[in-house]
Amino acid sequence: MSTSIGASDAARLLGVSKSTLYAYVSRGIVTRRTAVDGRTSLYNRDEIDHLRQRSRQRPVMERPTIDVQITSSITELHDDGVRYRGHDVAELATTTSFERTAELLWTNRLPEDEPRWPVDRELLAICKRAVGAVDSGDPLTALALTATVLAAHSPTLDAPAAARHMLAIVPAVLGGSLRGDVASRLSSSWIKNPSPEFVAAVAQTLVLLADHELATSTLAVRVACSVRTDPYSAFVVGLSVMRGALHGAASRDVATLFDEAAEVGASAAVNGYVRRRDRLPGFGHSVYRNGDPRFVPLLECVSRIPVTNDRIDIVHDVLGAAGRQLGLYPNVDFALGALTFVTEIPPDVPLFAIARIAGWAAHYAEELDERPVRFRGLARAR
Repeated sequence: MSTSIGASDAARLLGVSKSTLYAYVSRGIVTRRTAVDGRTSLYNRDEIDHLRQRSRQRPVMERPTIDVQITSSITELHDDGVRYRGHDVAELATTTSFERTAELLWTNRLPEDEPRWPVDRELLAICKRAVGAVDSGDPLTALALTATVLAAHSPTLDAPAAARHMLAIVPAVLGGSLRGDVASRLSSSWIKNPSPEFVAAVAQTLVLLADHELATSTLAVRVACSVRTDPYSAFVVGLSVMRGALHGAASRDVATLFDEAAEVGASAAVNGYVRRRDRLPGFGHSVYRNGDPRFVPLLECVSRIPVTNDRIDIVHDVLGAAGRQLGLYPNVDFALGALTFVTEIPPDVPLFAIARIAGWAAHYAEELDERPVRFRGLARAR
């Protein structure tokens, strides 16, 4: 007969906080039952020991070939959370708009009043013509063209001003309304009369993904800034890196996983990746040992969106299958893929890229205080 232990003991054995333990429960990794008093949570000791042993045996990820150390005061990454300028991102996502969060990243101050980013309608018309002329159907191309047009017409703006300008125009370029905040305007570009819950999920996504320290695209923006290109052109550099399947496209792969699960079942879909030795999209992270802290708040927000389909059940089935079969922890890309899958909006919506423009502007401004052209690779003869 297996032993039951309380939450404090279970968290101590796993070496995690209680909040992380509860997140494991929501992900289907750990089973929780209620004691006879109806309040106390109990956990199976054998299951906890098995998970602890499996975590110890998990192979250590290879370190990158090149480590670039950059001093920055913008974002801090910790196992238990992400902080923008000292503010917990999970809390910001539920209490603060994307606009206020962006201003925090740029100014190191959270404004009391809601910022207003006016739309330059003349430039909007030019951007729309440029995007329409190319007619690629690719939202990242639309963003890059918008930044290129803005660079040609207002290249002298500082990075935060350029970001305000671009973020005000982008929703309308993508077909959204001209009124409201960025989240509501973006939402209207994908869903006619979006529900408040959908708008809230989009807003939380923008806040949670606005920055993530020195991610690859952010580093590329800083390199571009070091040679003193204009901010819009630096944003184009970041957007180009976002095209990489290993950086900005993970949520599209997650949506594909959900499609497979809907067709063959969650366990079979997960096993398919295992048999093919493919990396299961939406799981694992090179920074967080105990799971991506951005995952839970976003998935909870997605779960509240009113829909007429049963797709959220498929999402939870995949989550449980992966947790039981592989012991992997989901990341924010899983939750972003769930957002597109559950609401049936296109899986390539550029929420990740749009959100990250805020972070890029903050890093561009910070890089201006450093010595120009400080990034230089040294080649070795083979």
